[in-house]
Amino acid sequence: MSTEVLGIVLRATPVRESDLLVNLYTDALGRVSAVARGGRKSQRRFAGALSLLVLARFQLGRRPRGELFGLDAAEVVREWTSLASDVVAHAHASYVAELVGGLLPAEQPEPEALSLVIALWDSLAEAGPSQGALRSVELHLLELAGHLPAIDRCAACGDADVAVFDPHRGGAICRRCAATSRGPGVRPFDAGARAYLRAILAAGDPAAARAVDAGATGAERTAAREALVAMIVGLVGHPLRTLEYLAKLGAAARQRP
Repeated sequence: MSTEVLGIVLRATPVRESDLLVNLYTDALGRVSAVARGGRKSQRRFAGALSLLVLARFQLGRRPRGELFGLDAAEVVREWTSLASDVVAHAHASYVAELVGGLLPAEQPEPEALSLVIALWDSLAEAGPSQGALRSVELHLLELAGHLPAIDRCAACGDADVAVFDPHRGGAICRRCAATSRGPGVRPFDAGARAYLRAILAAGDPAAARAVDAGATGAERTAAREALVAMIVGLVGHPLRTLEYLAKLGAAARQRP
């Protein structure tokens, strides 16, 4: 039995001589893995739909006695492939795809997650990379995964006297509870960084969150980014390849005269 779903490719891995193992995020099935027989060669059945930065309709069929789906056909609905010409924008787009694959469980559909990715790709295409837009997607994906960090009150006791961010204890931690917060991910969490993340959440979507950047200092944006990244890496359980690439891009930009 074949099922038609709307979705995006999170990752495609070559297998055998001509096949692809494709990880998808779809509206109706959530995150799934499927084998595209002949996917490395067949333009007629897949027609450019097995790439990042493409929204497509996929025909999926569950194979007998198998955990994987079979990907029988696909057609492009929308595409943002022009972002490949901007290395930072492409890195942001790739990071969000990797984030969806790492944070959200298999075959538990969250249609809002697909909408978030599309909203970020639209924002990148319209106005380029934005830290605020990226933080918006991170926060909302963490919320969908059941791990929205505490920002203004201690995740351990509810006290408002926040001192640090502890990614392993749920976010903001007060001065009293901070005595038991240990580890490399624990970091100061001042009022400016908290206000920045609060404004990002209030903005609601990546496009609106772009405007929040203008009201925050570079130090506040950096503190917010590092806090969320520490939490994300802890939840995923391993370094994210795209985060490492973004760090290299940032280092290279700082070294330019």
